[in-house]
Amino acid sequence: MSFDPFGRSRDLAALARDGYELEITQGGHLLVKSVPLRTADGRVDHGTFVTKLAMNGDVTVNPVQDHAARFIGSAPCDSSGNPLRFVTGTSTEQLEPNLVVDHSMSSKPDPPYADYHHKVTAYVGLIEAQAKVIDPNVTARTGGPCLVQSDDWPFEYVDTASGRAGIGAISAKLSDQTVAIVGLGGTGSYLLDLVAKCPVATIHLFDGDQFSTHNAFRAPGAASLEQLRTGSFKVDYLRSIYANMKRNIVAHPYDVSVANAEELRGMSFVFLAMEGGAVKRELVATLEQMGLTFVDCSVGVVKPEGSDVLLATVQVAASTPDNRDLLHAKVDFGAVNDDDPYAENIQVAELNALNATMAVLWWKRHAGVYHSSAPSHYQRINVAFNRMLSE
Repeated sequence: MSFDPFGRSRDLAALARDGYELEITQGGHLLVKSVPLRTADGRVDHGTFVTKLAMNGDVTVNPVQDHAARFIGSAPCDSSGNPLRFVTGTSTEQLEPNLVVDHSMSSKPDPPYADYHHKVTAYVGLIEAQAKVIDPNVTARTGGPCLVQSDDWPFEYVDTASGRAGIGAISAKLSDQTVAIVGLGGTGSYLLDLVAKCPVATIHLFDGDQFSTHNAFRAPGAASLEQLRTGSFKVDYLRSIYANMKRNIVAHPYDVSVANAEELRGMSFVFLAMEGGAVKRELVATLEQMGLTFVDCSVGVVKPEGSDVLLATVQVAASTPDNRDLLHAKVDFGAVNDDDPYAENIQVAELNALNATMAVLWWKRHAGVYHSSAPSHYQRINVAFNRMLSE
């Protein structure tokens, strides 16, 4: 089912029927273009009305608590040449990478706005009325197109979370990245859950194992019995879920080793969530030769003999072109023997989720999304002591 806000939201559909020239941005803003206004020197000009857009999927949510708005262009004025009373400020503000506004507005009606049709027509009507005094024929109902910036969207629907928080321009720092997640077990599945909510260009998933019952108990969400019975590869199962939200997720149903590591060349960032051993050691060396930046994720959980509690550590180690040594000093490349019936690989969902969160936070700091006053290439949490070591 395609993303169709103008078809499924009655207030947006009504605005479109009225002939307003609308556009929904990637960051969750509604633009009303070609709005006639009166300038300070008594001319008619045109600008763009901007409001945040709250939606559930592709259906709008009542904006009762959001009476503010923005405007692009000259300040709408009254007959005396003064900005209209609800124009509260004039300053350039970047809401999204390609959306810069010039003025802020605040008009709080009583009763509150019932929907976006009410909000848009109220604001635009007040702005337009002053221009009509000069030219009665001007109108914002141009019959122009109603657009959704969807062709290059990383998501299947509008990211209203970034729009509501005003962080669209910051989140967009990730928009040109191609990210790989190697290993889609417990930690890897949580990595996908977090990365899929970021506006990256493409996510590549690499894992050759099937999604089994034990995976369901250490992965986000809740797999159905029918889904488990299909015996799908992890990458295919997880892609089918997150493709509901995130576009351009590419599933590779096989493991990564030196033999096919060339597929990772050119990645903006790589998350390693695979087990250790010689294969991992060789892959790390190959990624370093390629000049890639990556983070290794690992969880260590043991059940001491005779004990009724678990001992756990969670760590991430980053490798960048200017710092390779720390990862080699901290990561255990010990052998992995899958044939050992007594070998334990204890993983618990909350530890996997914590491990993924630590790795994603490092990635976002490295990308400039979060401020980093003390750069670190290694972080380790000892659960028993509730303590983090950072180097």
